[in-house]
Amino acid sequence: MTEEAVSNNAMNAHEHSSRARRWVPPAIGVTAVAAAALYFSVDRTPVVPWSVPLAVPMGITIIDVVTPSGQFLWQRLGDADGKPLYTYDADTAAGASSCTGECAKEFPPFSPGDTAQASGDWSIITREDGTRQWTYQGRPLHLYSQVDPPDAKSDGSPLGGSRAKDETLFDPGSARYSPKKGWTRAAFKPQAKMKIPAGIALRSNAVVNGYALVAADSGMMMYALSAPPKENAELWKPVDAAALAVEMGDFSLVTRVDDGRRQWAYKNRLLYTFRGDYSPTDLKGLNASKDARPALVARNFMPDSVRIEFVPTRGPIMMTQEGLTLYTQLGYRLQYGGRLSRDGYRYAYADAKHVGTRGCVDACTDTWHPYVAPPDAQASGPWEIETRPDGTRQWSYKGAPLYTYAGDKQQGDLNGNNRYVVVYGDVEGKVDLSLTTGGDDPEDSDNRAGSSFYWRTAALVN
Repeated sequence: MTEEAVSNNAMNAHEHSSRARRWVPPAIGVTAVAAAALYFSVDRTPVVPWSVPLAVPMGITIIDVVTPSGQFLWQRLGDADGKPLYTYDADTAAGASSCTGECAKEFPPFSPGDTAQASGDWSIITREDGTRQWTYQGRPLHLYSQVDPPDAKSDGSPLGGSRAKDETLFDPGSARYSPKKGWTRAAFKPQAKMKIPAGIALRSNAVVNGYALVAADSGMMMYALSAPPKENAELWKPVDAAALAVEMGDFSLVTRVDDGRRQWAYKNRLLYTFRGDYSPTDLKGLNASKDARPALVARNFMPDSVRIEFVPTRGPIMMTQEGLTLYTQLGYRLQYGGRLSRDGYRYAYADAKHVGTRGCVDACTDTWHPYVAPPDAQASGPWEIETRPDGTRQWSYKGAPLYTYAGDKQQGDLNGNNRYVVVYGDVEGKVDLSLTTGGDDPEDSDNRAGSSFYWRTAALVN
């Protein structure tokens, strides 16, 4: 049996360039992406970006590697079910894999679907036996036929406590992530092959559902504008370029007429940060200018039926197109405050996968409605598809199946947020308490507390 306890503070409602070229507003057509508009202002006005490519092809996932205490480490690549992908150190010849025979049985080549197409960092090679194989940034990708090493184990830090001290946690090439000598877990590093000026970085930002240019020192979002802003001009800070800076890749330089200083542009659009943003997920600049859009380099897939909206006093929330908030269910983990702050709640991918769809069955689904994926849906980026016991396909985000809450009646309701469901055992031992306590690994016992499920809005953090 269960007993529901709701936290008291749960939310209820809620010129001239360096080449002597004068700046001319570029006549660039923009393309709307998917019906699930990825960028919204507070008043729900879609901000249409230029055409931005997908970060990974369909059928390939991106997994956040975090410590048990929730600290983000890096991102790895996975197959449609999130299983890790690997590269082989011996693969040095371009367009070929040296892992054949018995090696290929232990490390099967990661094959693309029949309709898959190469683009950007992603290529498809033909192996000696005629089969096809994905490569990422020139490296052939493989799966491991046996049990993969875990993404991360506890380093002794309490949840919400001290930061990870073991430097190998941050290194995708560390032996801790490798199933066998000579094999490296494939990290997703779109910046590795990209020419980026000093002072600018490329980082994942779940709120804009992709990989955006940010200020390297602060992580603040950069915006791309087609012309110098006329609205709220004093709040826009140009991304200045050093005197000796040179153009590179998709980055060009313009010289401002008003002060003679040089400024960076990306794909012929001027780059700015917005002084009204106080965190990398604020995006207040979208309301300050109709011309502003996040400086996205690559976007993640998102189902057409999902959108991200800013809710007053709460920040960005993932919702259905009908306005119903989406929630995740995980086993309770001890955390010292911050659960309701915008970036204060993270979970390990393995914990979410451990609970999966098993945590909410039978009567639970009368209150928490599984968010169903259509028959032709495919996994991609942070999105996966879980199959429920009755055969229903359910959307999963960052490893956690998604649900709507029966108590949400109006668009933007958050009545299901921050709810704890206490789970008791039974005399016959039929209740699987390992689902509620994050697993039964004795090495991780210090990070487990209580026997309950925790329901929260889908966590948009990196």
